[in-house]
Amino acid sequence: MKQNYRISVNLNDQENLKNLVENLASCYTDRGYSKVALPGTWKALEISSTQAFVMGSFKVHSQVENTEIKINMPFLSSFLFTCIKEKCGLFNLEWSVSLS
Repeated sequence: MKQNYRISVNLNDQENLKNLVENLASCYTDRGYSKVALPGTWKALEISSTQAFVMGSFKVHSQVENTEIKINMPFLSSFLFTCIKEKCGLFNLEWSVSLS
């Protein structure tokens, strides 16, 4: 039997989380790594990371035959956001991961 699921996440305080990640990505520290000579096609990278607590609710909605199933579960999880910068310019958000 095929089951379809709709999964969504609502974050509390999205604006502060957005500002935190934007500040991480726009930091202008240049430690000079971009000027280091490296062998072959290797590139010098600068990495910037921050940890943030994210709170919200996780919603799952499913319909099996004539029965509708709804789950609404609040969560609080720590996330690690990492940005990488090549040469000059801004950091780019490369990944984020939940630490729980």
